[in-house]
Amino acid sequence: MIDYIDQERHSFETLRRHIYRVAGTLGLLVVLYAQYTLLVDAATPYIVRAIYVLNHILLAGFTVVILWQLARQRAPIDRLEKRMLFFFIFQSLAFNSIIPALFNPAPARVLAETYGDDIWFLLATCTLAIHFYASRRGVALALGVYALSFAIVGAQIVEWQSYGLDDGSGAKIIQIYTLAGMFLAFMFILASHRSRLTRIHTEYELLAIIAFTDGLTGLPNRRQLYRDLQRLIAEAERHGHPFCVCLFDVDHFKRINDQYGHTVGDQVLCAIGQMVRANLRLIDYFGRWGGEEFCVLLPHTSLKQALSALERVRVALKGIGDFPTSISASFGVAAYRPGDSSETLLHRADKAMYAAKRAGRDRLQSDAREEADANHVVEVPQ
Repeated sequence: MIDYIDQERHSFETLRRHIYRVAGTLGLLVVLYAQYTLLVDAATPYIVRAIYVLNHILLAGFTVVILWQLARQRAPIDRLEKRMLFFFIFQSLAFNSIIPALFNPAPARVLAETYGDDIWFLLATCTLAIHFYASRRGVALALGVYALSFAIVGAQIVEWQSYGLDDGSGAKIIQIYTLAGMFLAFMFILASHRSRLTRIHTEYELLAIIAFTDGLTGLPNRRQLYRDLQRLIAEAERHGHPFCVCLFDVDHFKRINDQYGHTVGDQVLCAIGQMVRANLRLIDYFGRWGGEEFCVLLPHTSLKQALSALERVRVALKGIGDFPTSISASFGVAAYRPGDSSETLLHRADKAMYAAKRAGRDRLQSDAREEADANHVVEVPQ
């Protein structure tokens, strides 16, 4: 289970790094375009253009540093995300709120800047704060940034009204910020529900892994194999597709545990799981039935085909190395018959497996039937 969680976390981190690389590259292009438009805008005062040129250099430099750190893949992605967030907060408050207010722009210009890009950048920054931090801390950070930005523009509006300069832009700016606040409130609620749903979904997936996976080998367990078998029976009843069930037991496994210890025994079981899975088809079901016993379900397979495929598995098991003793197993195979239930089918496979043990182990045996091709034993040359 831990390996599964680590794999999912690594996959998600790789996806985030890829997205940030693409976004950073596009961001550099946007900064270059903004720099070009600023240079050709002769109407903007020189001091304002100089300040925003420095800002564009800062933006480009920060983006290049982040892209470089993403390429090296040494810094944790969570740390990079928080660095980006605080840089965006600085950008939003400094260059979208504080510095413009110091130059005392006309109300109409502030209104144009507000609905042009300031409010959208503010909303994006607050939304990132919600997602990059735990719910309470993220909400507090987003509310703080939003409230400070609103307070700065509110102070400007009060000043306009005190000097009789407000041309109606102040009311529109307040309306825009109010709508933005409503949007943020919706995002808070959505993030809270998303966090709760994500936790429930994650817990369900983990419980499913625990319930249907063998903890030692990582293979499906008996409960999962029962479900797969019932689906195959339903499919066979509906469409008439043949399939076979095999139970096999590791020969003299107790002797391995007694002589070499349970650690070696566990390693043997894991090696068997890997070897058998590698020698089966992708459509076959394979799992640990319990103890040293395993189960194979072979859909769309006749008894003759199943015996041929499982003979390859039997031979492959004997080739497992790196252990102080040879590995072999006894196989019992049963073909589905119309009217079979999971219990009757498994019972016949189990009887065939014990018949293979009685016959000398390290062999395959099918369930005994009147038909000649069903009463088939694959003997191992002595």
